[in-house]
Amino acid sequence: MGNNFLKLTLLPFFLLAASLVFGQRTIGNDDGSKGPHTVTVVVEDAQDRSPLIGANVLLKNNAGGTVTNESGEAKLSLASGVYTLEVSYLGYETILEEIRVQGKGLMRVRLSANAQTMNEVVINASAGQNVKSTDLGKQVMSIETIESLPPFVGEADILKSITLLPGVSTVGEASAGFNVRGSSSDQNLILLGGAPLYNPSHLFGFFSAFNTELIQDVSIYKGGIPANYGGRAASIIDLRYKRGNREKWEGNAQLGLVSAKMSAGGPVLTDKLTVMVAGRASYSNWILKQIKDANIRKSRASFYDMNAIVDYDITEDFNVRYTFYRSSDEFRLASDTSFSWSNQNHTLSFNKSFKGKFLVDLRAVHATYSSAIVDRSPFASFTLDSRIVDQGLNLGLKYFVTPEQDISFGAQTKLVEIQPGELVGTNPRFPVNPFIVASEKASESGIYFQHNFELGRYLGVSYGLRYNQFRFLGPNDVPVYDPLLPRNEENITEFNNFEDGEVIQQYDGWEPRASLRVSFDENTSLKIGYNRMFQYIHLISNTSAIAPTDVWKLSDPYVRPQEVVQYSGGIFRNFNDNMIEASVEVFYKDIKNILDYKDGATLLLNNNLESDLLNGKGRAYGLELFLEKKKGILTGWISYTYSRSERRVIGSFPEETINKGEWYAANFDKPHNLSFVGNYDLGKRTKVSAIFTYSTGRPVSYPLAKFNYFNSLNVAYYDKRNGFRAPDYHRLDISLTWGWDHPKKWLAGDFVLSVYNLYGRRNAFSVFFDDIPGAPPQAFRLSVLGIPFPSLSYKFDF
Repeated sequence: MGNNFLKLTLLPFFLLAASLVFGQRTIGNDDGSKGPHTVTVVVEDAQDRSPLIGANVLLKNNAGGTVTNESGEAKLSLASGVYTLEVSYLGYETILEEIRVQGKGLMRVRLSANAQTMNEVVINASAGQNVKSTDLGKQVMSIETIESLPPFVGEADILKSITLLPGVSTVGEASAGFNVRGSSSDQNLILLGGAPLYNPSHLFGFFSAFNTELIQDVSIYKGGIPANYGGRAASIIDLRYKRGNREKWEGNAQLGLVSAKMSAGGPVLTDKLTVMVAGRASYSNWILKQIKDANIRKSRASFYDMNAIVDYDITEDFNVRYTFYRSSDEFRLASDTSFSWSNQNHTLSFNKSFKGKFLVDLRAVHATYSSAIVDRSPFASFTLDSRIVDQGLNLGLKYFVTPEQDISFGAQTKLVEIQPGELVGTNPRFPVNPFIVASEKASESGIYFQHNFELGRYLGVSYGLRYNQFRFLGPNDVPVYDPLLPRNEENITEFNNFEDGEVIQQYDGWEPRASLRVSFDENTSLKIGYNRMFQYIHLISNTSAIAPTDVWKLSDPYVRPQEVVQYSGGIFRNFNDNMIEASVEVFYKDIKNILDYKDGATLLLNNNLESDLLNGKGRAYGLELFLEKKKGILTGWISYTYSRSERRVIGSFPEETINKGEWYAANFDKPHNLSFVGNYDLGKRTKVSAIFTYSTGRPVSYPLAKFNYFNSLNVAYYDKRNGFRAPDYHRLDISLTWGWDHPKKWLAGDFVLSVYNLYGRRNAFSVFFDDIPGAPPQAFRLSVLGIPFPSLSYKFDF
C-alpha cells in the first residue's frame, strides 16, 4: 500500500513534468554545445501557407526579438535552454509557445485570422493597432475583406474596394483611377510587387487589373507616408504578392459571366523553390452580341492578365524572387476605331537577413505601359501608338534596434522614357502624313532615412527625410518663347538643341516626413503628421479619369514638378474590447505647379505641348469619419468624407488665366462622399453583403448661351470653367454567397450571386450638349450603367 500511495503521490508530478517536456517544441539536436544557436522561425498564414512579412517574433521576459523578412522568416541567436516565444501579426492571432533550444534548427508557426487556440493562449494581434501605431492616413485591406464585398459581374475588385474608404473617391462608373484627398489620379503611385502600374484597370475602369488570388494584402497610404516611397504626390497603393505553398501544389479557379481566372502554386523539386502562376481572361463579347441594339452588337471588349512568381531560398536567410505581370485590353464601340492598352512588369529582388536584426532588399524593376488607337475606316486609316518605359534599381536596408525601434535607409534610381505619340497611316491608297512627337527621357534618383520608435506606452514617433534629384535629358530641341508675348507656337523665337544624355533641366528637393502619436489610454490616441512630396511625371488629360487618349509628360524647363505639402491629424478610439474602431481625421494640402490647359488646347500629337498648358496652384482640405465593426455575425463600416479640391491659375496674359484668376473646383472635386458596407454571416458558409454609396456630382462646364458666327456656325458660350455640377451619384449593390462541403474540392466551392446598381439609378457619368437650330443648347446625360446588373460566379479550390 505504501508503494501505491507513493505512486499516486508522485503521479501528478510525473504528469506535470511530462507536460512540460512534451508540451514544448524542441529545436535542434543536442550536441552538447551551449550555443548560441541560430533558430529560424518561419511565420505563415494558416490557410494558404503564404509568408507573413513583418510579423513580430519576441522572447517573453527577455526584451529581445525581431520581425520576419519578405520570406516570412526571422532569425534568433539563442543559447541552449527553454524560452517562451510570442509571435504576432496585424490582423492575425498572437501565439505564445514554449520552445526548448538544443541546437541550430527551424520552426514553422502558422497564424490564423480565426479564433483557434494554440497552447492555450490566444490574443488578437490586430487589437488596438489603429490606436497604438504611429500610422496616420494608412489603412490595410486584406483580400478576405475585399472578396467579401459585392462584386461586379462576379469579380472582387481591389480599386473599387479602396474607393469605399474615407478620403478616396472616383468620378463614376467606367473611370480608371481614383482620387485621394483632393488630388488628381496621376498623383497615386500604384505598386504591384514593387513595380509601378500606369493604368491599373481593365475595360476603362470596370475591372481592376489585379488578380486577387496572388495578392496578400493592400496597404493604402494617404498621409504619414514613409520616406522610402517617392515620385508621386498624393498616395501610395502597395500590393504585396503571396508566395507559393512550400509543401504541396494547390490552386483555385473562378468562373463568371464575363471572365474567368485560375491560379496555382507549390514547390518545384524542393521546398526551397516555389512557384505561383495565375491568369484571367474575359469572354464578354458574347454578351454584347445578345443585345438588340445594332451598335452595341458591333462593339467589342476584351482583356486578359497573367502573373508568375518564383521564389528561391539560397540559404535560410537569403531569398531571390522574380515576378512577371502582363495585362492587355482592347475596346471598340460600334465604330471603325479601337482602343488598346497594356502593362508589362518584371521585378528581380534579393533579400538577405543578418541574424534577423538587419535586412537588405535589392530590387530591379522594368515596367512598360503602351496604348494605341487604331482607325480601320476605308479612308485615311491609321495607328497612333504611345509608350512608357520605367527601369529602376532600389536598395533598402532596415535595422531593428529593439522591438520598439527600427531604422531604415536606402537609395533608389530609375530611368523613364516616354514616346508620347507616333502616327502612321495604314492605307496606301489614302495616305496619312506620318507624325512623331519628340520622345522624352529623364533620370530620377533619391536617398532616404526613416526612424520609428516608441517612448514608453503613450508616445510614438516616426520621422524621415528623403532627397530627390530629377534630370530631364536629351536628345531634345527645347523651344524658346518670346517673354513679352503669350506662350504660343507662333511666338517661338528659336530652339536650343541638346545631345543624347545631356542635362536639359535639373530639379532637386528635400522631402521631410513626420508623424507623432500620443496615447491617452489603451483605447484612445491623438496623431498628427506632416508630408512634403514632389512629382516629376504628369498626366495631361481633359478628362477626369485615366484613358488611352491621355498623354504622360515629364517635367522640363516649362513644366515644373508638382509639390504637395500635407498637414494631417486625427483622433482614434476603440470600443467594446476593440470590436468597434472609430477615427476622425482632418487634412490640408498646399499644392504647387498644378497643370491645367488652355481653352481649345491640343493635347494629342503636339510637339510643343507646354504651349497649351497652364501652371497654377491648388489647395485641398477635408474631414474623414470612419466607423468599423470588426467582429460578430454582422461586420462592416461606415465612412464619410467632406473635402474640397480647388485650383487657381493666374497667368501673365488673359488667355493664360482661368475664371478671371478666381479659385475654381477641380474636375474631381466632390464635397460629400458616404459609404455603408455590411456583411451578415448566416452560417454554414452563407452570407449576405451590401454596399450603398453616395457622392456629390462632379464639376462640369455648361454653356450659358450660343451665338451665330458669320451666319453659318453656331458657337457655344461658356462663362466659367467647372461652374456647375452633374447630378449627385448614389448606388446600392447586394450579394449572396453560399457554399457547401464535399469530398471533391471542385464541388465544394462557393457561388456568388450579386446585383450591381440594384434600383437602377441612372447616374450621370457626363453631361453633354447638342445644338438644335433655333433653340438653346440641349443637355443630355450619359449613364454608363443605368440598369440593375445581376451576375453569378462560382469559385472552387483544387
